[in-house]
Amino acid sequence: MILGGAVCIRNGDVLDYPWRQAVTSLLPVCDEVVICVGSGNEDGTEEAARRWSEIQPKIKVCIYKWPDPKGNPDFWVEWLNYARTHLSTDFHFQLDADEILHEKSYDEVRKFVRQDMKRSAIVTRWNFWRDHRHTIPEGHCLGKHVIRIAPTKLWMASDGVHHLGSEVVRMGRPTGIEIFHYGFIRKRAEFFKKERQLQDFFFASYDKRLEAAEQHSENWMDMPGLCDWNGNLADYGGEHPKVMKGWLEERGMK
Repeated sequence: MILGGAVCIRNGDVLDYPWRQAVTSLLPVCDEVVICVGSGNEDGTEEAARRWSEIQPKIKVCIYKWPDPKGNPDFWVEWLNYARTHLSTDFHFQLDADEILHEKSYDEVRKFVRQDMKRSAIVTRWNFWRDHRHTIPEGHCLGKHVIRIAPTKLWMASDGVHHLGSEVVRMGRPTGIEIFHYGFIRKRAEFFKKERQLQDFFFASYDKRLEAAEQHSENWMDMPGLCDWNGNLADYGGEHPKVMKGWLEERGMK
């Protein structure tokens, strides 16, 4: 059995996604990695991905014709499943462009692919908030346990409940595989730019709390009334993926 990876990205640099690190984290365990680029980039993301594919034979680039979504809750799963169809492998490892697979999980990923021919893998996702030493507690905001590996033939549901993803959920098996989500601790201006776009794509609206947070003078994630988990953050004292060392340091986190 062979494993492929897929990362979907559009305007990766201008929105401060660690998309290169996401792809890099998959390369040691994947036989091929698809970078699925949404068309109409403003920052050279497509060109960068194509240059990379010219020197890294595992990388394939496919272009997703951008549908200009507005108020479409399915826009994201439609995109990632388009990427999935461009893999020629038995298994599919889907990573968001701000998620990183930790190298300490490589052996378990390989073991899973060898042994679980018809199962999907439930992985632990660390969702960082405020900085790289605090995570959102389980049961708030984002799921801590998500499906990221499955047979390529199966429709991938991402984080939410979707009727087309019922089989991949039913076949899920808990594993010790860990991924790290850095979406909230990207550069401040880029976070709000990304979030305005994303909420428009999903909901055709923008959260009033985030409008207020943009004006908050300190760390926006500490703004009173923003969320219900700030007083209950979980400390994280473990090691981050090695590939993220430079990205974190550039954002003041060592």
